[in-house]
Amino acid sequence: MRKKKIWFVGVTHEGNLKHLKELINPIKDCFNGLIWTFHYPKDLGADYLESLKGEGKIIYADWCNRLDYSRNHCLYQGPMQMGDWFFTVDCHERISRDFGRSLKKIANSLDEEGIDGIFLHGKRFAAKVKEETEFSGNPHEGITGITKAIEITQTDFWKDSFFQNIRQSSRDKFAIFISAMKYYIFPQTNHLFLHFEEDKEFISFRYEIRLRFLNEITKLGFNAYCLDSVRSCIKKHLTDELIKCINSEKILNDWYRYEFLGAEDLIDKHDFSLIKKI
Repeated sequence: MRKKKIWFVGVTHEGNLKHLKELINPIKDCFNGLIWTFHYPKDLGADYLESLKGEGKIIYADWCNRLDYSRNHCLYQGPMQMGDWFFTVDCHERISRDFGRSLKKIANSLDEEGIDGIFLHGKRFAAKVKEETEFSGNPHEGITGITKAIEITQTDFWKDSFFQNIRQSSRDKFAIFISAMKYYIFPQTNHLFLHFEEDKEFISFRYEIRLRFLNEITKLGFNAYCLDSVRSCIKKHLTDELIKCINSEKILNDWYRYEFLGAEDLIDKHDFSLIKKI
């Protein structure tokens, strides 16, 4: 009889070798294998993952602005089987070796309690593989099919030293504004819900502005879902409609002021009173 296995899964692209090593090296022997989606083009990061994949698989794919689709490659094309567990964090997050070495025991214990999912600081962290398991949502994907979950940071077992998020210390201070703009034009983005989950009317307003923005970019003959194309469009055709949208949405306003005006007074807060009209 095949024994249940645990897997470490993830998504990455070129230029992340350092982050992959810092994330995986301390816990590389804590899983049956790695199952990773690597977006073309390949680089040394792909070679590194291949060297440590164990019983897993590195899956290569083109990036298409759909993060849940990329993550589902690991579920649908890897060696996971029903009843296995998979664990996942992002490249800018770290799991301690002590925590990693306990994950198989945790999975076994949760199976006995009928628990099939784990959240870590409110974010999807692990799940038991079932027929209905999939990643859903772009770019903030959850895991569907979970029927009973725990928040592991609320357990007696938890230690703060088990997990670290290094985003703030490892990237340029303006990177978050570029990422937000990329997320803004993702197909079926759910990024506009962030921090406004209880204000349905305001969320609807934001999506209306987004639709107007994308429609205007498209009408002008550019690809509204490609950031380079959006940048070229605005550089050549800053219409009144685009200006109205930029003055109504903080993500657009931050990105435009940084990209075209060289502004460095951007504030990473979801506060629309900080918009500076152009």
